[in-house]
Amino acid sequence: MSKPKANDGVDLRYLDGAPPPLHNGIAFGVPWAKGEVSKSTPIALRTKEGEEIPIQSWPLAYWPDGTLKFSGHAIASSSGLSEGLHLYPSTPVEPSEPVTITTTDGSITVSTSSLSLTLPTSGSILVESLSLSSSSKAKNGRLVALYQSSLEDDSKAGPKPDVVEMTGIVEKAEVEQDGPVRGVVKVSGTYQGAGKSWLPFTVRFYVSAGGTSVRIVHNFFYDGDRNTDFIRGLGISFAVPLSQDLPHDRHVRFTSTAGGVWGEAVRVVSGLRRDAVSAVLDAQFNGQKTPDLAEWPSRVSESLDTLALWSDYALHQQSATSYTIRKRTSSSGAWLNNAGTGTRASGLVYIGGAVGGGVALGLAKFWEQWPRALEVRSAAADEAEVRAWAWDPEGGPMDLRHYDTVAHGLDLAYEDVEIDIANPHGIARSYEITLSAFTSTPSRADLAQLTDVLVTPAVLVASPEFYHSHDLFGGLWGLPDRSTQTTAEIEDRLEKILDFYFKDVEQHAVYGFLYHGNFYHTWDQTRHTWRYDVGDAWDNAELGTDIWLWTSFLRTGRADVFRHAFNMTRYLTESVTYHIGPYAGLGSRHNVIPWGDGAKEVRVSGSSLKRPAYYLTADELLGDLIRSSLQADKSLVEWEPLRKILDPPAAPTRVRIGPDWTALAGNWYTEWERTGNVYWRDKILTGLHDIASFPFGLFTGYAGAVGFDPSTAKLTIEGDGKPSNSFHLTMLFGGGELLVELVSVLDDIDDFDAVWLDFCKYYNAKDEEKIARYGEAFSSGGFEQLYAKLQAYAGTRLSEPALISNAWTNLLSSPTGVYPDPVEVGGTDVLNPILEIKDLATNDAAARGLTEIALIHIRQAPAAAVKGGEEDEGAKDEETLCDVNVGALEKSEKEAGGQSAPGGKRRMGVWAKVVEWFKRCLSPK
Repeated sequence: MSKPKANDGVDLRYLDGAPPPLHNGIAFGVPWAKGEVSKSTPIALRTKEGEEIPIQSWPLAYWPDGTLKFSGHAIASSSGLSEGLHLYPSTPVEPSEPVTITTTDGSITVSTSSLSLTLPTSGSILVESLSLSSSSKAKNGRLVALYQSSLEDDSKAGPKPDVVEMTGIVEKAEVEQDGPVRGVVKVSGTYQGAGKSWLPFTVRFYVSAGGTSVRIVHNFFYDGDRNTDFIRGLGISFAVPLSQDLPHDRHVRFTSTAGGVWGEAVRVVSGLRRDAVSAVLDAQFNGQKTPDLAEWPSRVSESLDTLALWSDYALHQQSATSYTIRKRTSSSGAWLNNAGTGTRASGLVYIGGAVGGGVALGLAKFWEQWPRALEVRSAAADEAEVRAWAWDPEGGPMDLRHYDTVAHGLDLAYEDVEIDIANPHGIARSYEITLSAFTSTPSRADLAQLTDVLVTPAVLVASPEFYHSHDLFGGLWGLPDRSTQTTAEIEDRLEKILDFYFKDVEQHAVYGFLYHGNFYHTWDQTRHTWRYDVGDAWDNAELGTDIWLWTSFLRTGRADVFRHAFNMTRYLTESVTYHIGPYAGLGSRHNVIPWGDGAKEVRVSGSSLKRPAYYLTADELLGDLIRSSLQADKSLVEWEPLRKILDPPAAPTRVRIGPDWTALAGNWYTEWERTGNVYWRDKILTGLHDIASFPFGLFTGYAGAVGFDPSTAKLTIEGDGKPSNSFHLTMLFGGGELLVELVSVLDDIDDFDAVWLDFCKYYNAKDEEKIARYGEAFSSGGFEQLYAKLQAYAGTRLSEPALISNAWTNLLSSPTGVYPDPVEVGGTDVLNPILEIKDLATNDAAARGLTEIALIHIRQAPAAAVKGGEEDEGAKDEETLCDVNVGALEKSEKEAGGQSAPGGKRRMGVWAKVVEWFKRCLSPK
C-alpha cells in the first residue's frame, strides 16, 4: 500500500460512530507521511458537507528531515458535529468567538465571548473566579489534601490519628496555548500545611472557543513515606454565589450513569400537608423560578420559614457498584442517609439558583476510580461550597504500604520483592474535572446530556486503513484478514480474547483509584479466579499487553479497544512508573501491589509503548509523564537489572540489549521525534554501532547483558561476551517493533541492520545454522512462537521464503497462548457465577496476539512495506510476502507426520493446515 499524500487529506470519524449531541472541545492527533507536511503548513478542517470548522494545530513529532510525523489538533466546543470530517492542508477558518488570554503580574485570564476564567500565578487560590456573561458563577477554587500520619486500628479503643487539611499552593503558572480555538494554562506547585510540603502537582486548564465549561486535569506525585504519610482525602472545591435566589429556588442535582437525575431544592415545598399547587411544585421540581410568593397558597407561603433548610449534601461512591446520597440541615444535625442510592453515579453535581444560575462540577471516571465523592456545603447561605473528592475521605486513608512485611520467594510465589523498595515514592495519579457554568438551573434533560459528555467524551480518529497506510509504530501489523480458514480462525480468536478481557474487567471489578486500567496476569484454575495474591497478580503490561491493545485498535477501529488501551496507558504511566525519587524513570514489574516488585525496570516505563496514546490523543499530561522516562539512564546505575544475579559490571552499569537498552532507545527515539534534537538520535546511533561491533551481535553476553555508560551512551562487552542463559525477553515488550521502526528511519546503520537481521533469522535456527554463523551453538531461550514474527520479518527482508514458512510452523505448532472459549463456572465453586478461560495468562495471550497479527500482515504486505521503505513504482499490490517454498513445507509436514504435539495431538493436522493455507495464499484469486 502506497503512502498517502498530504494533499489527499485525512478523513476523520467519531470513535463511537455517530457524532455526539455536544462536546466541550476535542483534541486529537494524526500521522503524516515523511516529507509531506512542513511545520509551518496550515491545516484546515471541514465537514463532508463542505462547512469549514475552526481548528487549532501544533506539532507532536517530526521526521528526521524536519517534516511533520504527527500533528495535534483541537476543535471548539460543540463544533464539527457531522458524520464525517476531513482534515487537509489549507488555511483554517477562524472561530467567531475566539479564546483570548490576558496575562498580568499576578494572574492569567482566559476568556471567550461569554466565559472568563481568572487564575492566580501564585498562592493558595487555584481559581480566582469563573464568570459567565459577566456574572460570577464560581470563585476561590482550591486544591485540598487531607493528611494523616498513621493508621488507626479499628479493633482497639483509644485516640485516633489527627487529620490535617493541606492546601495546594501554586508556585508557577504558564500559558501553553493561547487560542484562537482553545487556551491551555498549566500551573504547578505542592500541597502545604502544618509545616509540611509534599505531593508535587500540576493542573492544566482547557477553555474552548464558544464553550461555557472548563476542563481541569490534575496530576500529583506521591513523595511521602508509605508508612507514615497517608492521603486521607484529595479533591478540589469552589465557592458558588447563591444570593440571587431564595432557598426554595436553589437546587442541587446529582446524576447517574443510567441517565437518571436526583434533584431537590434547598427548601423543599412538595410532600407537605398543605398543597403548594402545581404551578409552584412543577417549577421547583424542574429547577425553574417559582411564582412570586403572593401567588402561592397563603397557608404555604406564610409558614415557609418553618420548613427545613437542607444545607449540606453528599454523594459517596464507596465501590464500583454502590453509591449513596445523603443530606442534612447543618453540622449540628444528623445526616439523612436514605436520600438516594444506586449502583454507579456519573460524577456530576450541580448547585445553583433558578435565576442566578450556578455550576456543574463533573469528576470523570467517577465509579471506575472509587472511592469518590461529591459534596455541597452551606447551600442555605449566600455562598455555597461544592467539592469533588478524587479520593473520598470516607474511603479511609490511601494505604500505599506493601501487603506483607516479609518477601515471598521468586521460585514459588513468583515475587522478586525487596521490602525496602516495594515503594510507591515517585508514582503519580491524575483525575479530571469539568466545571460548567450556567445562567440558570439547567433542565434535567440538559444535565443528563452533560452527563453523557462526562462519561463518554467524544474522540476523533481516522480509519484503520489510513493508520495502516502509514505503517505506524513499526508497522508489524495489518488489517483483519478472514480470506482463508487459518486467518479467519486467528481473527476470530483475537476478537474473542479481547472481548473476554473487557468483560472480565467488569466481572472481577478491576476498578479503583490506583488500579483502573490494569489487567490481571494469570488465572488460578483451582480457585477459579485470578492469582490476585501472589507475585503475578497485576499484569503491568508484561510482555507488551499495552501495545497489543493499541495494535488491536489501529487495525480494527473498535471503540472499546481504544478506551481500554488508553486507560491502560494512563495506569502504566502513573501507578507503576516512577517520576521522581530514587527510581525516577523506571517502572515496576507485576506484583500483588502494583509497585511492589523489586524489579524496577525501564521495560515497564518505556516511552515508545506509550506513543500511540499520546500521538492519537495529543494529551499534554501523557506528554509530560512519558518524558519522565528519560531519567532512567541515571537511575539504572543504582538499580542495575541483573544486580542480584551477576557480579558488579566494569562499566558504570549494565543493561540487557533487550528489553533494557531497547526501552532506553525507545525513550530517546520518542524525545528525538518530539523535539528534533539530534542529541537523542546520536545516543541511539552510538548503541546501534556498538551492538554491530560485537561478535555475537544481539546474542552477546548473559541474556544479552552488556556494560552501559549513561554519560556517553556507550555499550561494552562484559566478560567474554559469549551467549549464555536465555534471550527470550530480548525483543519482547515492544523491542522488536521499535527496532523494525528504527532501521526504517535511521540512515547509515547498515552495520547494525546486518546483525539485527541475523538475530531475527537465527533466534529460531537450528544448532548447525548457529554454528555456521557464530562459530558455536547456544540456546536462544524459547518462545519460538513469539519470535516467529521476527523470523518472518527476516524472511521478507532477506528474500528467504523458507523463514516465513518456518515462522508459521513455529506459531501454529505451539499451543501456548491459544485458549478455549470461556465457560461458565457456578454453584458452590465460586461466590458468584463467572466466565473463565482455563489457565489463561495475559502475557501469553498478548504476545501471541502480536505475533499472529504480524504474520497475517506479512502475508498481506509488499516487501517494501515490511522493510519500512518506499515501495518501488513497479511493485504490485498482489505481490504478497506469502510467496514461500510450499514444497519445502510439504516435506516438513511429511517428516513430522508421526510425531505428537503437546497434549497428545498429532501434528499432521496442523502441518496440513499450514501447507493448505500457503497453497491458497499463492493461488490466483
